Amino acid sequence: MRHLRTRAFALVMLPLLAACGADGGIDPLPAPPRGVAVLDGFIQPGLTLLADSGSATQRVIFGAPNEFDAGNFELRNDTAVAASSRGAGDLLWIADVQRATVRRVQMPARSNPARARLLRGSGGRALIGVPLRDSASVILASIGAGGETTFERIADLGTCPVDVFQHGTDLWVVDANATCATNYRSSGPMRLIRIPSSGARQVITLDGLRGSGAGVVVVGDVAYIAAGGDADFSGFPFTLVAGGAIARVDLRARTVLGTTSMPNGTYGASARLGGDGLLHVSLSEDLATFTSRIVSYTLPDLSPAGTRETGADWRRLRDAVGAPVTCSAGVSDALGRLHCLQNRAGSATFLLVFAPDGTLVREVAAGQGGVDLRLR
Repeated sequence: MRHLRTRAFALVMLPLLAACGADGGIDPLPAPPRGVAVLDGFIQPGLTLLADSGSATQRVIFGAPNEFDAGNFELRNDTAVAASSRGAGDLLWIADVQRATVRRVQMPARSNPARARLLRGSGGRALIGVPLRDSASVILASIGAGGETTFERIADLGTCPVDVFQHGTDLWVVDANATCATNYRSSGPMRLIRIPSSGARQVITLDGLRGSGAGVVVVGDVAYIAAGGDADFSGFPFTLVAGGAIARVDLRARTVLGTTSMPNGTYGASARLGGDGLLHVSLSEDLATFTSRIVSYTLPDLSPAGTRETGADWRRLRDAVGAPVTCSAGVSDALGRLHCLQNRAGSATFLLVFAPDGTLVREVAAGQGGVDLRLR
């Protein structure tokens, strides 16, 4: 692949607060989170912030509904980032959740940004990576203490870059290998592209991973790349072409360690690393009901974990009277409690917290149109 880098102009912004800094030392014993941040992806775009107990909420408001359509976000040290697609204006959103301030940065027109990532900056500058699906490139936004911003563009990244991360001195990009500029159909196996600080790039084919969306969780030297799968929605009933899967890649040896398929007939694979060391994956049980399920996996072998429904891999979750509960976007804390979202009538969002055995221990309103969550 051709290695092309171009630099854009500097954009003056307000100071980016709390972007890098530490939140404090690590407690020697497991402790509950200090709070939960819920991304409201539609109707009222923004973040809903909750403490670990009680029902009080705070809001960090983003733009109008037509300016925001992200289905995920990243949160680190009270800085949250998310990106809007071409249909919502090609925007990068940066929020300071402690001060409830928001900045938006214009990405190139009709570039169709994917998942925004907080990367490791240098020289006291924050660094944000944004894959651009329709222009086969990644924007690196470097932000100084005074808010001054410079852009670096890395081009020729397959056909549809959807995620970016760092490991050592290398930058890595996941290429979905899909027609994201038109109908989002898969064109073949996904690819992982290594961009070293010097020297030639390397492309690793991820056999078994197909679809137009993927996300990465890095633990040590291993990247867990979760792909949602490929489905044909052009007619009803919908057709599952390829289900979701997770590839394990040794980033130091630059080899694929193995690929784990999601449960038969399911669609989607949105992965989050829990405080208990498990990988929690959100998916749909099928393409008929789209029932939301959570599957928890041990690392590094990706064996199903937690109390599960009889004959299935997904978690067994019950309300106060023992009735089954489904929810999406799940992640656990260090105590093993599973936090997840449920959207009800009018897209009212509720945060549900389950004990490790799947019994409900907390239920609280958490905004409207919730699509993702992170523990603080």
